[in-house]
Amino acid sequence: DAPAAAEAQGGGEAVSGEREEEVVLEGEGFTAVVSNRGGVVRSLKLGKYRDSNGQPQELAGEGGEILAVVPDGPWNRELFRLERVPGGVSLVWADGRGRRVEKRLKVAGPYRLEVEGTLWGFGPEAGVVASGRLATWPGGEGTNRLARADFVLRVGGKLKRVAAGKAESEGATVAPDFVGAEDQYFVLAFLPKLAAGAKVDGGRALVVVGSSGRFAGLLVGAPKEHRLLRELGRGLDETLSFGFFGFLSLLFLEVLRWIHSWSGNWGVGIILLTALIRVLLFPLTHKSTVAMRAMAKLQPKIKAIQERYQERAKKDPAVRQKMNEEIMALYRREGVNPMGGCLPMVVQIPILWALYTLFAFAIELRHQPFFLWIRDLSAKDPTYVTPILMTASMVLQQRLAPQTGDPAQRRMFMLLPFVFGLMFMNFPSGLVLYWLVNNLLTIAQQLLTERLLRRAETTA
Repeated sequence: DAPAAAEAQGGGEAVSGEREEEVVLEGEGFTAVVSNRGGVVRSLKLGKYRDSNGQPQELAGEGGEILAVVPDGPWNRELFRLERVPGGVSLVWADGRGRRVEKRLKVAGPYRLEVEGTLWGFGPEAGVVASGRLATWPGGEGTNRLARADFVLRVGGKLKRVAAGKAESEGATVAPDFVGAEDQYFVLAFLPKLAAGAKVDGGRALVVVGSSGRFAGLLVGAPKEHRLLRELGRGLDETLSFGFFGFLSLLFLEVLRWIHSWSGNWGVGIILLTALIRVLLFPLTHKSTVAMRAMAKLQPKIKAIQERYQERAKKDPAVRQKMNEEIMALYRREGVNPMGGCLPMVVQIPILWALYTLFAFAIELRHQPFFLWIRDLSAKDPTYVTPILMTASMVLQQRLAPQTGDPAQRRMFMLLPFVFGLMFMNFPSGLVLYWLVNNLLTIAQQLLTERLLRRAETTA
């Protein structure tokens, strides 16, 4: 091997480029710009996705040019000899004193480049930059409070995130499945093919450390679209964080995809998905309304028991326990479950959380309009109209519900719609739309249940 022999002799022929050049490599879904100045990837854009200015989404950002050599030196600023090869490019630089760098890049499929190369004369800790911070750092989506940027590694089947800008230099991690950078919607990762390590360099870049100076793998710049990430493998789909109830999020996403396939509007999909969920939950909601109505009828009897024990119960725990036992006996005689009205809310907690993470992180909803002023279902409603309507619908829903509990509790519950309204002001408008439609359908269900109960009473 001539370069190896040259390294061993401490010499060899100097190799460099004559003029600065850039080569554009186009693959399905992406365009990469390779510069012979440092032999790096200067730009990696996703043509299907647009940034806030309407331009193709750029992923290559600050913190180190992709495939720049670490440690830094003149080799990252010198001109490489560039040669075009079928589907890619070859880059070579040597200083004639034992240091030589070779890099080869080739389009390998949708959203990915095949990368390989060798570093001679740099020592065992040398490597190449797999990714710096994404161009979207520190959260280019702006309108979404969940926007974030992290370095991400997967080692031994476990995902590790390191906050970009806060990371300190670390020693090499052995045999990662992939290393890279991510934000809310995109990931830029290197999937090593050879035995390799990885390390954070100065809190600005992730570095792949090769084996005996050699490195090879796939450079992936892709949207966090679940099916695509699963196809790419190596656990990349784990960067799409739908959380503990992610299985529900993925189920809802598939339903939304199906509705969107024939409706053409993601907002319509959210409305129809909400209606479907309400239909499935109707038996529980009906049972809850019946239980709350029965509780409301028992309130006078409960109040009478409480008044009978009130003074003594304040001073004597045994009397208070006896009062509670008498109230529970009343529930049993009347066949009323005091917790029956809570079951639908308990069931809705995982559903709400699954939808919350879905609307916040599903790239399918990014920059997708609904109608009129809602131009992005993944961002907050800029007019706050939907959060206000949602709050009003919650107030109406509470007023229509059977009144249980003491007056102080009811007053406290009446504050909840306004607390929710303030919380939802900055939530994704898709989630607010879901909650608003859900409230309206719940009101309709309450009215229907009341009508069925009145009809049953008149025919009894």
